[in-house]
Amino acid sequence: MKTLVLALTLSACLTGCMTAAVWPDQQRPENWGTVIEAKSNFYQISPFLYRSEQPDHELLPLLQAQDIQTVINLRSRNADQKTLSGYNFQLVHIPINTWSISREDLLQVMQMVQQAERSHKKVLIHCYHGSDRTGASIAMYRIIFENWSTADALNEMKHGGYGFHPVWSNIEKLFSPENIKWIRQQLEDPSHIE
Repeated sequence: MKTLVLALTLSACLTGCMTAAVWPDQQRPENWGTVIEAKSNFYQISPFLYRSEQPDHELLPLLQAQDIQTVINLRSRNADQKTLSGYNFQLVHIPINTWSISREDLLQVMQMVQQAERSHKKVLIHCYHGSDRTGASIAMYRIIFENWSTADALNEMKHGGYGFHPVWSNIEKLFSPENIKWIRQQLEDPSHIE
């Protein structure tokens, strides 16, 4: 019995670390993120939006070279205060737990992206690995701001090579037509709350 419990526990741990299959380069659409620095999972998503893992001092020169002005941190911990303060970034902290990410969380991220875009500021969105919370945020950005289909946005999120972990099945469920409509409504008219 102990062996079975140990095997099941080990299997669950290993499954949680598995990432979704990455589409090969010849199958990867050209409008998916463009790698800037693979080691830091640093990609350009649009002319003004970027994604990465937790920035460190090594990534800092690349952020500055891209003229990024706003950094949105989705981690519960706010390491940006230590690593990025004093470097002329607007630091935004929206703590999100991967296991309980909600449409309200994604709305907050979209509101910050919308504000930055209106101010013509380049934005970096990151979490710890730049995979799951960041992936969900980028997928919602693709749908809301770039009018991608939900299927296309989720394919990039899962198969774009950003390290998405399929164990977080709750993330894909966020992309219901009702949630997408609600986020659109909030961005157009914040007083329209259902």
